[in-house]
Amino acid sequence: MLYGPWTSSGESEIDTLDRGSLRFLFDEQRDSLFRFLYRLTRNASDADDLLQETFLMVWRKRDQFAGRGSAAGYLRTVAFRVFLNARQRSDRRAGLMAVSDREAEVVPAADEELERSEALEFLFARANEAIARLSDEMREAFLLFRFEQLTCVEIAEVMNVPVKTIESRVRRATLLLAEKLRAYKDQLPTPH
Repeated sequence: MLYGPWTSSGESEIDTLDRGSLRFLFDEQRDSLFRFLYRLTRNASDADDLLQETFLMVWRKRDQFAGRGSAAGYLRTVAFRVFLNARQRSDRRAGLMAVSDREAEVVPAADEELERSEALEFLFARANEAIARLSDEMREAFLLFRFEQLTCVEIAEVMNVPVKTIESRVRRATLLLAEKLRAYKDQLPTPH
């Protein structure tokens, strides 16, 4: 059993999941896994709950980890499945819940800087709204590709769909977002 040797790709090799290796994985992967789940849920509290549920699930089903592939990839796959299960439970109970936008804190500054900040806040809000309107499948693929910087092959493994399907979803999402956000092109603030 290995507790933290590194491969040439920078990922740790773990053959089995015992208490020590799971603790090592938690310390190594919790931040990136939280960001992954936050991008899917768009809610820090939900992402934190799913993060805990993911590690609990990995511990409960530790005998299913065969040591093939990266432990980080295995964690992401479990986290994605936990997310899907939670979303299905939520949909069955109460339907889709509205997600409130996170408001950026604007520090009082010169008029020009304040105007720039407000323009960026407006544009980010429009981008988040456009992303939220994508179908679940397109949004998930797009977020994993653009924000988590996973490859289409990695996303296909996590979502358990063909690579070409992921490529198509990412492309369609990108085109739809570009079309929806094109109207705001003139509102982009000029860089300093």
